[in-house]
Amino acid sequence: MKRFLEEAKRIIQMNSVSSHGNEEIANYLATLMQERDLKTQLQLVTHSYEELSKRQFNVIGILGDPLSDRKIRKGLLLCSHLDTADPGILSYWTQTYGNPFLATLKDGGLYGLGAGGPKLDFLCKLHALDRLREKKFKQPVYLLGTCGGECGMFGARYFIKSLSLNPQWVVVSEPSDFKVIYEHKYSMIYRVSLGYPWVERDAHGFNRKVELRCFGRSSHSCDPQLGRNAIWETLQFLSQAMEHGFEMRFTGLEGGGVNNQVPDHCMVEFYLNSHQLEDFKYFFRETMPHEDTFRMELSGVRDAGVRFFPEDLFGCILEVVQFFQRLEFSLKDQKDPLYDPVFSTVNLAKIQKKSSLLEMYFDLRLLPEIAPEVMDQQIRKAIQPIAAQYPRLNITVNRDQISPTLKMPLGDPWLQNLEKVIDVPDVFAKKSNATEAALFFQAGYPAVAFGPGKSQGNSHASNESICLEHLEKAIFFYESLIESVCC
Repeated sequence: MKRFLEEAKRIIQMNSVSSHGNEEIANYLATLMQERDLKTQLQLVTHSYEELSKRQFNVIGILGDPLSDRKIRKGLLLCSHLDTADPGILSYWTQTYGNPFLATLKDGGLYGLGAGGPKLDFLCKLHALDRLREKKFKQPVYLLGTCGGECGMFGARYFIKSLSLNPQWVVVSEPSDFKVIYEHKYSMIYRVSLGYPWVERDAHGFNRKVELRCFGRSSHSCDPQLGRNAIWETLQFLSQAMEHGFEMRFTGLEGGGVNNQVPDHCMVEFYLNSHQLEDFKYFFRETMPHEDTFRMELSGVRDAGVRFFPEDLFGCILEVVQFFQRLEFSLKDQKDPLYDPVFSTVNLAKIQKKSSLLEMYFDLRLLPEIAPEVMDQQIRKAIQPIAAQYPRLNITVNRDQISPTLKMPLGDPWLQNLEKVIDVPDVFAKKSNATEAALFFQAGYPAVAFGPGKSQGNSHASNESICLEHLEKAIFFYESLIESVCC
């Protein structure tokens, strides 16, 4: 276990946040596989995401298949995405002293960004293979580490289209408390864009600049109830302030980081009339839901050349957000008790300003029974009357991404085989988040998601961790699975 922990700490120290790229960790894992005599290759993955590094790689390791004949379906593919979500507010990482990349051992657990996610699970699979190197393989084993798992799974999509391998069975890493995930929700990312003309003019009394920052609590978008959405809270506070008669002229609004995370921060910049400032400060102190939720900074007087948002932009933002809130409420009528949450959810993940454009990103996690086409029509139809109310604004809605549902039949032979190997009570389960397993399933491969680590409340949150016993148990499980299926 000593060697495993040394390698695990090094992996956590490597910045593989999706936007940063995963070249360093891909090269490192390729080296580890080569040391264990796996045939290894790196696959450069092209993508069109402007905000992401172009240095994105899939790493592939092959054992027991010297020819890799793609025409014949054979072998076991063990897949893990190597990227992580953004760490969010660094001061929240108290167990790692404010540094999410500092792998820290405490009380039988390993803390750090990605500790509870698939990139350490990849290492578990590699160590399981290491124990079986002297075995004779009847079926090959393939290890796949993908990029972009947190951003539309573009690494897995690229791999599947490339036809690099043709496995018979697929297991995708996902923290699941060692449950086999045979079904999960699908994800749809919607981007609502509000185009507007800047209004540059003298302040005319709006000369006290206010910068308001809201701090929430991050969680995975599939479990929004475990977080506190900083964007929701910011908009709610501003709406209350306007209802109390405060006149504001907005110049900035930003919040969130990635589309599959409850945002833990939001910043809004606006100007107040000087005669309302003292009343606003009093209102601010009296309205705070939590003492540490908001921080306010005041700037000096500025009279000329201020670039304001159009006055009706904030009202339009609220209308769009309120529609998605009503949509989420309506979705709660349809439930499946085997999920947690039992209904579909909507998360306002990000809001950002681009030149003369404001963009809002909504992440919908929907039960498999809800038709994506029907949901798409419903959203587009609802945005049309909102756009008609604001003729000075250019309002568009785009579905940027859809990740399919996973729905493996419980009677499938692959599931029955897994049940024999993985000796866990009530081994089969459903989960709310989308995984790469659904992409393989959609492509015709029997696929499930499975892995060590807490299924909820750990990934995409500060102080992410995993119990060392879980890592040891995972190595044993993968060793048993590989031996059962391939040896």
